[in-house]
Amino acid sequence: MMIHQFLLQFPADEEWKYNLGILLQGLSLSYIAAFLFFIVHDYYPHFLTKKKYQPIIDRELSNLWEICNSLTYSMSKHSGVKVYYKSENFEESVAEQLRNLPVQFNKDVKEENIDSEDISSKTKHPLPPDEEFDKKDKPIIIREMGFDKWSDAIEYTTSNISLTLNKVLKMKDIVKEETVIKIFDLERSISDFRIVAKIYEESHNKTFKNGYLEQVFVKFYEGTEELKDYNKRHKDPKNFL
Repeated sequence: MMIHQFLLQFPADEEWKYNLGILLQGLSLSYIAAFLFFIVHDYYPHFLTKKKYQPIIDRELSNLWEICNSLTYSMSKHSGVKVYYKSENFEESVAEQLRNLPVQFNKDVKEENIDSEDISSKTKHPLPPDEEFDKKDKPIIIREMGFDKWSDAIEYTTSNISLTLNKVLKMKDIVKEETVIKIFDLERSISDFRIVAKIYEESHNKTFKNGYLEQVFVKFYEGTEELKDYNKRHKDPKNFL
């Protein structure tokens, strides 16, 4: 358009120059019309939709991050191995964590923690809740929910990942493609962990030492790291305006 306006300053002394000017004018107007059409029919509606649904996406992915982060925290606690995503030995520490993660937990269930029965009166007298006993009986904590087996904790995590993924796919036009891919990898890695957990619990294995699982579970940590930004934005949206 600027070139066309510049050329208008010079009179056309030949017919082909005049026709060229008309062509440039038509092309300029076409580009302007196409740009305005893009703004009105594509960019602006997409901007409004993203502004409307971004808080919902941030909330859902933030909740999912809390669940996944709680699971990895429990794994770190019971294995004694912490995994730092950006460390040089990231993949090695994931493998080390699984090799040291106990499959079974020793349950110290005492009879006095169960409802006792008064033989003389034939009536039951429930004892007060024992928080310390509950923590020992269900040592895996995910968002204040206790689990006594890894397979149950992983199943809870898996169901939440699947539900969140379904919601994200419905709004995939306003979610980063990389995020969608990371959640797919997150779901696959936790599903593999669930299968291994069930097999190892039934066979009474000591740890989760498994070459294949040590490779694929790296994706779980990478996916959890991807969700962290959504958690930060959900907690403090003003810093992401």
